[in-house]
Amino acid sequence: MVRAYVTVTTVTETSPDIVVELRELEGVKKADIVAGRFDIIVEVEADSHQDLLVLITEKIQAISGVGRTNTCIVLE
Repeated sequence: MVRAYVTVTTVTETSPDIVVELRELEGVKKADIVAGRFDIIVEVEADSHQDLLVLITEKIQAISGVGRTNTCIVLE
């Protein structure tokens, strides 16, 4: 099992809608709007690194309004 935290920067005023979509994705354990450098932090889990890649590149980044993501894979 691979876990990661994904930070998301969004287009202006789209964070509430994006969080709703993120929370519906399989593999997303938690998604929260935050203040600071990023707009949303997402906790994700996948069976493999390949599944994690698909979740981030084909599902999270495909959501309308998602600008940039940054992935931090959990090592421990």
